Amino acid sequence: MKHISRIALLASLLSPLRLFAQPVSNIEDFQGMLIGWLTQLGYLFWIGSIVAFFYGLVKFVKNAEDSEEHEKGKSLMVWGIIAFLVLVSLWGIVQIILVNTLGINASDLEFHDRNGIPV
Repeated sequence: MKHISRIALLASLLSPLRLFAQPVSNIEDFQGMLIGWLTQLGYLFWIGSIVAFFYGLVKFVKNAEDSEEHEKGKSLMVWGIIAFLVLVSLWGIVQIILVNTLGINASDLEFHDRNGIPV
């Protein structure tokens, strides 16, 4: 029963996407849409790691007398730093793969809107 309710919740959350979905006419539109989603998701992860660190810092300083909450704040700061370092490492690996291996530079890419006008 719990599994079915999770599927129903997921379906209800994704239904607006289905209602406002537009057909993708070619692969370039799909690639642009996918890059846009991944970029937004990346921003969300960066913001999440920074917020986790600063929330842990506030918790660490605010609860200096309570050792349990003090340790929770310390743990949040450590996980925020780890998340930040993982994101920086992934960014570096992607840059190495794109630039050194495939020879793709960001300045070489051209993005166009639906009317074919460069953005």
